[in-house]
Amino acid sequence: MGSKGFLLGLKITTQVKFSNHNLLIIGSGAWPRKINSIIQSNNKELNVSSIGARKFLSFSPETTSQSIDNQNIWIATRPNLQIEILNKIATHNNKVIIEKPFATNIEELEATINIFNQTSNRLYLSEPWKHSKIWAQEKNSISSDKNFQSIFINRGGPIERTYINPAWDWIQHDLGLVGELFSGHKEDISINLSWLKHNETLNISLALPDKFKIDMTVGYFPEKIGSWKINGKTKIDFINSGGLNDNPIYTMYEYVASENFQSRINEQIWLTNKIITLLNSKSL
Repeated sequence: MGSKGFLLGLKITTQVKFSNHNLLIIGSGAWPRKINSIIQSNNKELNVSSIGARKFLSFSPETTSQSIDNQNIWIATRPNLQIEILNKIATHNNKVIIEKPFATNIEELEATINIFNQTSNRLYLSEPWKHSKIWAQEKNSISSDKNFQSIFINRGGPIERTYINPAWDWIQHDLGLVGELFSGHKEDISINLSWLKHNETLNISLALPDKFKIDMTVGYFPEKIGSWKINGKTKIDFINSGGLNDNPIYTMYEYVASENFQSRINEQIWLTNKIITLLNSKSL
């Protein structure tokens, strides 16, 4: 057997080298439980523990240090509590995943960015779809197309929460993806905002001359939806994307936990920053 045949006969397994095998999830409710279940089902070697946000905030400085020592942290709670937690652990040096939405008004945005610029932790915004196979395929297709592209995005669902309006609940799910498409052209895009139904459904129109016209409708929908229609054809359906053997939540965590992780939190949130600031200035 030649060397080529020998290599083809080998079963080669690539494993991500983790910086540690401990994860602390801060938060309670359905979403933290889902994170816990997904992470543990994909990696039995990880030691995953959970604690409620308010209980964590009640800890003394000494107990806080002990609880997060040698831990990756995933904060999965409301924006105001997330800000308090980030302030509480700001002097530590952990890898920390933070959740969307990280801000729902200009005050929370300013507080969060201030933390981003001062913390000793290495932060990462939870954007699982950036790590999905479906996005990898379509991002390459969109980016390589030299023709003008018209993109319509619908994102939202029927759940209404008492502490946040539906538009803010869903607005940040796709802005990170759109921000990747506009990377390198931040100063060239135009943005227009309009409420289709005040505090429930928001339209965000973004344009890059000769390249993109993107219309996003986010907020309340009678059924859960997450679709991208490109030049008249539905090319991405994040809700019904079965068949790709995709696991973006664990893939994202695997990246953050790896030795290759680099924190670029301000790059992740630049477009959200623009949108929140514009919403505030227009008092829509």
